Amino acid sequence: ERERAPAAAGQPTVAPALSATPVLSLAEAKARYLEIVTPYNTALEELEKAANAGRSWTTVRTLAGKVAAANAEHAQALRSTAWPDQVREPIAALLTQTDTAQRYWQRAAQAKTAEELGSAIRSAALHSGSEPAAEIRSALGLPPYRES
Repeated sequence: ERERAPAAAGQPTVAPALSATPVLSLAEAKARYLEIVTPYNTALEELEKAANAGRSWTTVRTLAGKVAAANAEHAQALRSTAWPDQVREPIAALLTQTDTAQRYWQRAAQAKTAEELGSAIRSAALHSGSEPAAEIRSALGLPPYRES
């Protein structure tokens, strides 16, 4: 089995195209991408709905913990998949944003006050990865993401 190529400074590692894992076809990548991102998107939407409905900050903090867990799983799955060339670059860009957001999601999950929670969530939102995600969806022939 080949070792993963080292990531460039500041760039996350993405499974290389010449790994022991076969590179996905575009159709396979489309299905795999949706499989990977759906749990994270669902957790994030639950948090947003709770916050918008005025639920208690402790409830939102609990949901932030679920977002953090889903985000960590999402990042690991994105990294361990042998993506086709068309999406490797935007996947790497998404992982950069995901990794940065993760620090804030973890802070949100451990917030001691409503103010800490809100600050951490706002910071995480600045690293949503929406631009590379839109690029990935376009390259895979998926429609733009719409919250449910």
